[in-house]
Amino acid sequence: MMSSTDTLEFHVPELALTFRARLLHDENPDVVQQVLAQLPLRSVLGHVVVSGEAVWMPTRIVHLGRSNMVQRTPGAVYLYAPGQTICLTYGRITESAKVNKFGEVLAEDLQTLSRLGAHVWERTVAQPRRTTVEIIVRKAA
Repeated sequence: MMSSTDTLEFHVPELALTFRARLLHDENPDVVQQVLAQLPLRSVLGHVVVSGEAVWMPTRIVHLGRSNMVQRTPGAVYLYAPGQTICLTYGRITESAKVNKFGEVLAEDLQTLSRLGAHVWERTVAQPRRTTVEIIVRKAA
């Protein structure tokens, strides 16, 4: 069983939707430490337009330390340091740039993340009038 220091919980109030991600302490300790220091984190979600099916949320993280640069895959949770955003890939990937991965959405929660991705696309990109989607990130109970 994982402890709360091993798992993040992402909650979207307007959808009553929650999913979890396992933190990669060994692979990316610097970013994990920075993320944990920001919790609980309240932010809004945006959807990428060019790089595939992924959502992002602004943070106040300024990362200058070690990174874990890998190919993105569905379920990857990573820090895009230049934009100070946490990103979550939920499906198709159309860009080959490596990402600074620090977490992995649990397999049983990937469908929930995919549902969120489709919702954020509709609310923030597809519709002519954009609306915000709030997200809360915290340690899992």
